[in-house]
Amino acid sequence: MIKPVNDIALQTLQKASYTMILPVHIKSKGTIIQCNELLRIVPAKRLVFSGLFFKKKVIVKLFVHSAKVKKHWQRECAGAKLLSDNNILTPKIIAQGFSDEGIYYLIFPYIEGQNLAQFWRDNSQFKREQKLKELLTVLEKHHSAGLAHQDVHYANFYLADALTKEKDSVYTLDGEEVKASSEPLNKKNRLKNLALFLAQTFDLNQTVSCSLLKEYLSISALALEEKDCEQFWQCIKNFQQQRITLYFKKMVRECTDVIYDEKIIEHKKQGYSLSRREYHSPAIQQLLDQPEEFFQDDNAEYLKQGNTCTVKSVLVDNERYVMKRYNPKGIAYELKHKGQISRARKSWINAHLLRFMGILTPEPVALIEQQAALGKRCSYFICKFQPGQTSWDYFCEKEFSHRTQIVADKLIAVLNRLCDYKITHGDLKGNNFLIYQEHVYLLDLDAMKQHKFAWQFNKSWQRDKQRFLKNWDKKACYKPCKLYFNHHYLDDSE
Repeated sequence: MIKPVNDIALQTLQKASYTMILPVHIKSKGTIIQCNELLRIVPAKRLVFSGLFFKKKVIVKLFVHSAKVKKHWQRECAGAKLLSDNNILTPKIIAQGFSDEGIYYLIFPYIEGQNLAQFWRDNSQFKREQKLKELLTVLEKHHSAGLAHQDVHYANFYLADALTKEKDSVYTLDGEEVKASSEPLNKKNRLKNLALFLAQTFDLNQTVSCSLLKEYLSISALALEEKDCEQFWQCIKNFQQQRITLYFKKMVRECTDVIYDEKIIEHKKQGYSLSRREYHSPAIQQLLDQPEEFFQDDNAEYLKQGNTCTVKSVLVDNERYVMKRYNPKGIAYELKHKGQISRARKSWINAHLLRFMGILTPEPVALIEQQAALGKRCSYFICKFQPGQTSWDYFCEKEFSHRTQIVADKLIAVLNRLCDYKITHGDLKGNNFLIYQEHVYLLDLDAMKQHKFAWQFNKSWQRDKQRFLKNWDKKACYKPCKLYFNHHYLDDSE
């Protein structure tokens, strides 16, 4: 734990986590910089706090890289100046320097508002697309000034409250990632940077992306060529795949969203847990430490019993969760599958992948890996309990109408999005789709896989497709549903 003392060392901040004790005080030439709330950790690079400077609320960036700390600090200063010199709205640096403790820092004003990522979570798809159209002007201004922001994730665009400005204003953040050229960007580099920007979400289809491209080209007074839309969409998908790869790595380590806890007994690693930070509490920690006690509790209810896994709903601090325990399979099985990641870990990664891509699945809460004796290893995947009906029950109980067609289309959209990124589920039976308030949730993700090569995907996808269409052979009530899926699903995916 980090203590709230004035003489805090760079080495201590390099080990900082979201559990650090606050506030932290930094001294610089007799002035105290008070860091009250840790907003973001960029591992081994920088910490971002909200705090106080001369009794005014500010944003404080502390640079903590062991070897390149000064370089990162200088690049951030230079990037902020580049933006400002080109009349691009960015928070002005209030103070900068080298603290008495040997820490490079920057201080910015605190601005009321929200970043684009927060706006995206809180608003409808229509409002999201309208906001993107507004931001096209901001990006075009960057590009005309010869600037390309290399980290255009939506948290780096800040929407100031209308109360603090005559009208909403968009601030560009993180100047360190701004690259400059001596002349306006050419069309190729403009569209590449725009594609990177739109690739930060999976909520835009090809039609919307092409519409935004046309809008940008109109603002830039550039011509739309015949192949621009197709090449632009492919560029977006390539950037999205890069983001998926990086996200995989992020979700299995300590980060802003995830707590990593290693279990050490008698100097030996006995397992680990990963848990979502927003769900972590003393009760959840008890679950992570003693999962089997919760699993065997009288309040736990069986959802599924099998040789491979056992699924129960459990009560934690009066909240219902689903625990999927992957049972020990014996020494022979472990030796055969040595080096492969566990099915619980696959479920954890795939649940995050789907939610990252905007596909609904019960919210992942925790992963527990226990490294007991060979042949007795056990792992758990824990997610929020999601109410709803299986697709079998939903489509059988309701007459096939306009409302059920909307749900059917949403289900097809999920499958088509998986297809776009060469992902197969592995078991598309009807009870692995949950329908709740006309939204479709995908379940049972431990066999889901993203394929590197098209031929591998096509072979597995045909199996997925056949399994899905077979669902609607079970009962006479599925006949209209079967006709609809056979017609629309086959047309859309082949």
